[in-house]
Amino acid sequence: MFLGKYRHNLDAKGRLAIPAKFREQLPSGSVVTIGPDGALRVYPPGEWAEVTATLKLGEATSPTERALVRRLFAEAGEVEFDGQGRVLIPAGLRSQAGIAGTAVVSGANNLVEIWSEARWEALEAETADFTHLADEVARARTQRP
Repeated sequence: MFLGKYRHNLDAKGRLAIPAKFREQLPSGSVVTIGPDGALRVYPPGEWAEVTATLKLGEATSPTERALVRRLFAEAGEVEFDGQGRVLIPAGLRSQAGIAGTAVVSGANNLVEIWSEARWEALEAETADFTHLADEVARARTQRP
């Protein structure tokens, strides 16, 4: 389980330090790719296996799902840690996520998200009313069939 948030600066080469608590859970085979809401997502191998099992191109794949598969997998790359626990975030991913300077590395239970500092601060402002969020999620869950 990934918990907590950390602010780290990217170095001149686009490398980002990943917290030791997260590195312990991100073995070889972990994958970084684009995610919704303007963040990057880092998937441990088991989580990535679930994504690959559910998102495949086929004859009956809808146009929207085909587009999602193409973007998600085309932007994906394996995470490789250097000796200082940093990963190189490819320039294209950094650009799409708006990451320059400082990034927020956030635990999201089953995966890690990497946010630009500005987008993270906007998210915190938008979701400041935690009670409202919790109530809305509870209400939506009770309305499911």
